[in-house]
Amino acid sequence: MTKLLGFIWSSPHILLIMATFMWAGHANVLKVSINEISPMLLMAFRWVGCLIILTFFLWSDAIKYIPSIKRRLPWVGMMGGIGMAGFTICLIVAAHSTSAINLGIAQSFIPALVMILGLIILGTAISKLQAAGLILSMFGALILVSKGSLESIVGLTFNSGDLIMLIGCFCYAGYTLGLSKRIEMPPTVMFLFFSFFASLSLVFCVIVEFLTGNLIWPGVRGITIIIYCIVFPSILAQTFFMRGVELIGPNRAGLYVNLVPVFTALIAIMVFSEKLFIFHIISLLLVLSGIFIAEKFKDTAPK
Repeated sequence: MTKLLGFIWSSPHILLIMATFMWAGHANVLKVSINEISPMLLMAFRWVGCLIILTFFLWSDAIKYIPSIKRRLPWVGMMGGIGMAGFTICLIVAAHSTSAINLGIAQSFIPALVMILGLIILGTAISKLQAAGLILSMFGALILVSKGSLESIVGLTFNSGDLIMLIGCFCYAGYTLGLSKRIEMPPTVMFLFFSFFASLSLVFCVIVEFLTGNLIWPGVRGITIIIYCIVFPSILAQTFFMRGVELIGPNRAGLYVNLVPVFTALIAIMVFSEKLFIFHIISLLLVLSGIFIAEKFKDTAPK
């Protein structure tokens, strides 16, 4: 068992696939959470729960790294309060004023934003074949969110919700890039500190939700949803993603984000008995092909 866990922990592909699968599960759980718990309260419980659990198990380890955190406090605050929490907040707010297709298209551009920002800010080179893999992967995601209909893409209209979602994508792209400048400490300990600042951001949002009269307290089903969101898409998936970025860098790790809408659709098909269409299969093949090309030619980028 120890060898198996060691193998998984050293395999970025397994870790990133597991992370994106858990995030896809979270997307489906959010559908179930409607009227069970208000969205900002759910996200607040998610991050506060992470903070409490990780603090309980890692308090002695976290104490040792507090001096390092103090030296990089602005970076840690931005990574947790803006990078992680900002994307979630923008997604929830944008969902009230734009279509699911627009949300899916916006998220499919995150890997491209990671590469572009990495090139501009960090000087990370992109080879032609890596760019081709990125475009192929994005095209696969677009086929999925448009359900294979070109008319859905051509007939799109944009509003304030799309701008908010674009801001959220920049938040997560910045977060992914920021992980390349991480402090030397275990991913779980780093995630503990990120969770603290994410919790602060979401507590403020819950106050706004309360003042606007939209707060919904959870029942038994809502509590079950909270526990799932704390353990899988938060503690495990975020830790796996941080480890994946540590192993292969933000450009290559960011490309796996396009698997989220594909896995979301597949989970909905398996769990909620939604229909499987040919565009689901085409989308999956294109996204996987794009990732394969980017990985196959990862070392051909000019220095």
